[in-house]
Amino acid sequence: MNFKLWLDDLYRFVRFSASGATMVLPVLGAVSVELRLSPGAMAKLVGMGAAFHVFAYVHNDLCDRELDRTQPLRVDYPLIQGRISPPQAGAVAALAVPAAFALQTTGMASTIPLRPARLALGLAVLALGAYNHWGKRVRWPILTDLIQALGWTALLAAGALQCGKPTRLTALLAIYESLVIMLVNGVHGALRDLANDRDRGAQTTAIMFGATVNAHGTMEVPLLMKIYALSLQLCLLILPLWGASTNQMALTPAAQRVALGAVSLVVLLTGTLFGQGLRGKLRPVDLGMLHLILLLSMPIALVSPGMVPTSQGVLLTVHMVPLLANGMTWQALQRLGRH
Repeated sequence: MNFKLWLDDLYRFVRFSASGATMVLPVLGAVSVELRLSPGAMAKLVGMGAAFHVFAYVHNDLCDRELDRTQPLRVDYPLIQGRISPPQAGAVAALAVPAAFALQTTGMASTIPLRPARLALGLAVLALGAYNHWGKRVRWPILTDLIQALGWTALLAAGALQCGKPTRLTALLAIYESLVIMLVNGVHGALRDLANDRDRGAQTTAIMFGATVNAHGTMEVPLLMKIYALSLQLCLLILPLWGASTNQMALTPAAQRVALGAVSLVVLLTGTLFGQGLRGKLRPVDLGMLHLILLLSMPIALVSPGMVPTSQGVLLTVHMVPLLANGMTWQALQRLGRH
């Protein structure tokens, strides 16, 4: 097989471009309890997140395989093209689960009981498995959005429980990540796949709200859905600002100022981005990609100023590399630069 094709298939098969968002979750949970994580603890947390990511996304592609056959963004994926068979994909997804449990560790002290963290990881597996199986197939898809949000939040909690007792910062990050999932899955993803989903009889939050594509191919989004999306977005701006201004991270005064400045910058960039979008200077796909990057960067801006440099570098690398490997990121940035 051509090496470039093999590498491209691997990139798509494991959804590498989305892996950073998964791998940082156990780290964020752990950091909410203990800022001074060792490189070894960071590596195991990232590894656990990577294994869970493979399970969640490969299993999702298996469950949605027939739906994805008519989705233009998925048509060249190796599972759809037959270069990877369903049994092979199923084996990879199944093996990723014990791999995640094998990489799970207390990270900080052997005196910390591991059972709560294992239960949280088990809940994450069950919730994502349930979402993959029933998502787009139930009458009230917002409920499966909630189940998916529970799964990713449980992964964050697993990281926190490996380091000790969850804190108020853990709760803040869990709420933030839950709202991100509700917005990304129920708005971003649902609008992106709207035409194909409606044609195939799938059930999504966008369709539940009445979003449709007219005869001219233009997407029509009802006012109620716009209010829903805007409400989620406002919460996603207010929550980190409150966390930074009240020093939920228990940082030194200098580090708190850095965190507040970083969070404020992301808020400012989000407002600027939407201003560009309202003026029609960005395509919807570019606006969505840049918005997603800002959503995922907010918790990094909140917690990284208090971390030790080595761990901070690992977190930033894990967050940024998959995003920078995504061609859509560069296309969006180039178009933004022209305006």
